[in-house]
This record gives sequence, C-alpha cells and structure tokens, in this order.
Amino acid sequence: MQARILQTGCKNKGFTLIELLIVLVLIAVITGMALLSMGTADPRDQQKLEAERVLKLIELASQEAMVRSEVIGVEFFQQGYRFVSIKKQKWQVEASDMVFKPRELSPLMNWGLYKNKNQIALPLNLSVPPNPQLIISPAGELELFELSVAMQNSPSVFWVANTSEMGLTLRSEERP
Repeated sequence: MQARILQTGCKNKGFTLIELLIVLVLIAVITGMALLSMGTADPRDQQKLEAERVLKLIELASQEAMVRSEVIGVEFFQQGYRFVSIKKQKWQVEASDMVFKPRELSPLMNWGLYKNKNQIALPLNLSVPPNPQLIISPAGELELFELSVAMQNSPSVFWVANTSEMGLTLRSEERP
C-alpha cells in the first residue's frame, strides 16, 4: 500500500504546453518593445526622415508667413536649426508655436547650406541675436537654396532645395 502512494504522489517533471506558450509570448513582447525603442538603425532612413522634416517645416513656415503677414527666417547651425520671426524690429526665436521649436541633429549627422552655388558657413552654435540664413517673405516666397543632409556611416546624401523651376524638392544621391 505504501508503494502505491509513492507512485501516485510523484508528478512528471517538465513544463506544460500553456506555460511554454506564455513564456514565448512574453519573449516576443519584450523583443518587440526592445526593437521599437532602438528606432531605425539604418542611417539612410534617419537622413531621409530629417530631410523630410526640414522640407515640411519650411513649407509650413511659408504658409504661416502668409497667414501672419510677417517675415519668418530659418537659422541653421552645425547641429540643428530654429525658426525666427521679426518682433519689435528684431529677430526673435519663434516661441508661439511648438511646431517651430528649435531642433538638433543626430551627432553623426551633418549638413551644408548652399546659396547661389556657394556654401554658407554655418555657426557652431546658435547665435544671439538670431541671424537667419533663409528668409521667407510675408507672401510665402522663399530664397533659392540647397541643403545637404549627410551622415557619417551612409553613402547617401539627401538634398532639400528650393529651385526656380521646381520649388521645394527633396532628392537623394549616392556618394562614391
């Protein structure tokens, strides 16, 4: 009788199918969250995203200049940019709308600004008082320019440009 109690009291060692499925689901959720938190690892995607952001913000600033009937400027520096407008006859940082807040580039990203085929030297940091390189008129008209967006580990260069033929455009090219 005692031997029989020992046999029924022993359980099989191991995991049930439900326990294994729960662990697999948890691993999948944690892996998904980790991948989402890392963002895009491809430098080309980061460059394209920043170039598109600048393009759309400049388009929006052009429309905003028309709505407000005031001049808006874009000031670029080596690691970012900000929008400014004229208040009390001086350039002031745009603070009334968070869309136009100052933005910084990724540390691996850099850019160059060109007007009339000449590269404009970008300051290392934001200048005080602001000194915009691009001016948007109250009519929404924008100076002709080219802005290159490059990244250290990427063979691509994205160009945001305002040309007399095409207006604001985005293009990319591969570096040799």
